[in-house]
Amino acid sequence: MYDCEGCGRSSGEGLFFGSGMSDAKWWCWRCQSTAQKELLSSLDDRAQGVLDRHADGVEWPYGPNVYVHMRADLLSWADQHDVKSGNTGCESGLHWLDKGRCAKRECHGRPGFYDHTTTWLSRTTGRPALVFNQPYEQVDSADIWELISEYPSLTAEVGPESWYGSGTFGVYIWNDDNRADAGRPHR
Repeated sequence: MYDCEGCGRSSGEGLFFGSGMSDAKWWCWRCQSTAQKELLSSLDDRAQGVLDRHADGVEWPYGPNVYVHMRADLLSWADQHDVKSGNTGCESGLHWLDKGRCAKRECHGRPGFYDHTTTWLSRTTGRPALVFNQPYEQVDSADIWELISEYPSLTAEVGPESWYGSGTFGVYIWNDDNRADAGRPHR
């Protein structure tokens, strides 16, 4: 429950608006301005073909489900990498990323750097392309390479880029055969 910036009432129905988490203000559905509602509508429209939808609208992942600025950042990031959301029952996502499915009986657990984890398909190929993690602490690339060493089609990158923000880092685990920018140099 948050106190609405407009009416002051506590409500669990609304969103944070602002350019970052520190300056974001909670607005309940009733008090949102026309401009705020138009922004939400335009972001929902942009999410077409990027994120799944359910009966209540776009299925925003954790973070963008309540922070509007994260929605815009996520959509720009997805456009930059030419990805759309993908789903897997695979705990680590590595079998899914490597083979397009998970046999589960040999599935890895989730490493410590898995935080704000999302899985992505290439918009071009429609195949699993990326397991993206956004941990709060820097991750040693050697730890990631050790994790993916049994999967020759997977590569890894670590960088500051993250749509979640809040000081998180971007940990990319790619299937290079399925990524749209396969000719791009990798770190």
